[in-house]
Amino acid sequence: MTTVNQKSTRTRSLIVLAATALVVVFLLGFVPQFRNASRLRDELSVRDQRIERFQREAALSRTRDLASLLHVELTRKNYGVAEKHATAFFDHVRSIMSDASFLPLKGNFDAILGQRDAMISSIAKSDPVAETRAREMLLRTHQLALP
Repeated sequence: MTTVNQKSTRTRSLIVLAATALVVVFLLGFVPQFRNASRLRDELSVRDQRIERFQREAALSRTRDLASLLHVELTRKNYGVAEKHATAFFDHVRSIMSDASFLPLKGNFDAILGQRDAMISSIAKSDPVAETRAREMLLRTHQLALP
């Protein structure tokens, strides 16, 4: 009878040993892969943040470009083209205001959009004051910076 108990004890020990070995082998393969996946996830997160920052900077750069084009055309007294640039400029400002990342600049954008009607009407009248307004807006757009 002791041999049956010894065999069943030995069988249990082998099963426990095999299960333990299986868990250890699994962990030896899993832990390095998990660390690697975590590291790659962190790198991807950092890159995503950089991409978002570059996109915001590109949007601000586009704002400055459109303000510059508007000013250049007004200094050339090319009011028809200036009107198109003014429309594109104000539309762009309105579109980036909807982005939550530009919330710190909302006051600046509101001030720029507040000049929209005066700017468009002075361009439509071919009023030389439009050039002064465009210069002020251009300077304001160059002062815009995200924190």
